[in-house]
Amino acid sequence: MVIVTMADPPSPPGRIRDEAEIPPSAIDLFPRKFGPRIFHLPDRGAVLKVGKSLKMAEAEAMRFVSSRSSIPVPEVYEAYEKNGYGYICMRKVEGVELGETWSSLSDDKKAYVADQLRGYLRELRDMRGDFYGALWNQPSEDIFFCHLCLTSHDNKQYGPFGSRVEYNQGLVEALTNARPGGQLGESENSIIAKISALTEDTKIFSHGDLHLRNILVDGNGKIAAIVDWGSAGFSIPGREYLETKLRARRPDWIKLLDDIFSEDAKADYHILRELDQALILYSGF
Repeated sequence: MVIVTMADPPSPPGRIRDEAEIPPSAIDLFPRKFGPRIFHLPDRGAVLKVGKSLKMAEAEAMRFVSSRSSIPVPEVYEAYEKNGYGYICMRKVEGVELGETWSSLSDDKKAYVADQLRGYLRELRDMRGDFYGALWNQPSEDIFFCHLCLTSHDNKQYGPFGSRVEYNQGLVEALTNARPGGQLGESENSIIAKISALTEDTKIFSHGDLHLRNILVDGNGKIAAIVDWGSAGFSIPGREYLETKLRARRPDWIKLLDDIFSEDAKADYHILRELDQALILYSGF
């Protein structure tokens, strides 16, 4: 599943170099990717992430996780906004995307990866907040709030939310905005009833985009870094498992996810999955 946001469409390399402040020696690592662009700065041993939709909460998330856990994340050198663009400069981590090497890993190395992830997920779940949303009390980046809004052409945002009741109300608003003319029917009211019955108010920190491309490993299967924290924030207990499953495609990876996530991390999966499917019914994403 590809999650597309409309705030930062792909730009030709020349255009972003004209509009943003990109060093001449910078190498565009993923010239065809959606969203913010990622450049290698070889003279600094750094990576520069640049985009109009790039938020400073992403840099804060990496600093937050680094200071409160053993989870490996890129060291942030500087983060700022200028002339409509966000910039995050961070240390370049040596490693390859897990997706590139997964099929060639031995069973022992896959088990080693799984054991590391299991521990890191436990650490994330131990990080608690007092609101639902991105750091610095910013709007939530949960997938439910990132689908296309059919009732407005604006870049609709939701939250932050102070309680589960407010969070659930935000879900209802998102579902309403995902319907042509904001008209709800019997099926939507059924989902709303299920959502409203969920009252667990624990606010757990989550990555929100944990897939094979965002996990870097070395040749031995040791996780060198977990990257791309743009969707991170405090959320409901079942958010991380749901979003990770939605992005999973390989059968053995899907099976592994069921093993590394604890049972309490899978809370309300079927209800949340039903909600997400309802949110994309008319828009497709």
